[in-house]
Order: sequence, then C-alpha cells, then structure tokens
Amino acid sequence: MRIYNQYVLYLTILTSLVNTLLAFGGQESLDVYFIMNTIAYLSITLICIRLDPRAMKALDIVGCTLFSGIVVIVVVKAIHIVSHG
Repeated sequence: MRIYNQYVLYLTILTSLVNTLLAFGGQESLDVYFIMNTIAYLSITLICIRLDPRAMKALDIVGCTLFSGIVVIVVVKAIHIVSHG
C-alpha cells in the first residue's frame, strides 16, 4: 500500500475513533471536537513523515492553519474566563 493511501486510511480511522469516543462520552462542545481532530491530524501527519516534499509543504500549511484555530480558541476561552472571573 502506498504511503498516501496509508495516510488517508490512518487519518480516517483515527478521526472516526476520536469522534465516536467524544460522541459516546456526551461531549457537546464543538471546540473540543475541533481541538481533538486537529491533534489527530497533526499526529498522523508526523507519523507519515515520508510523504513527498510538495505534499508535506501543503500539509504543513494546513497544520499551521489548524493550529492557529486552536490558538484562537484558547485566547477566546482565556478572555472569557478573565472577563467573568
């Protein structure tokens, strides 16, 4: 199996598992789903480091964008806690 196929397969399995566990756990916050799926994406991308350099560059851009989303969520939550604390 080619590395691209493995990457997509592992990413699909891990995100499905994460989303299923969160749903069965009763999680209703979209922030948690976003953060957990981003962690799954970043971990699978690090495992499949042998991808083509052009593909890795594109995946790095996606990873940076997702990580920026996590930073925005953390900042918004921190502001919310400080303003209501």
